[in-house]
Amino acid sequence: MAKIIQIESTSCPCCNTELGAIEPIDDAPEFGTVPVSITICDYCGHLMIVEYDLTLREPTTAERREIANHPTLVAEWQRWSN
Repeated sequence: MAKIIQIESTSCPCCNTELGAIEPIDDAPEFGTVPVSITICDYCGHLMIVEYDLTLREPTTAERREIANHPTLVAEWQRWSN
């Protein structure tokens, strides 16, 4: 996985926890080098898309379909379900 990156403080849209750092979980070597960089909230497991300017947003339906079976994402969701 890539290193943890500090971001401007923002809140998770699901649990409202303040987030000050993110880590991609889609094997991107660094943010902005691939079409989709995904991360999840460390507190509730909510999936978010990381924009090139390091802001977070909700994934579109098409993006959810595209990344739903990504091995790292599946492993993270399994970790949250236990």
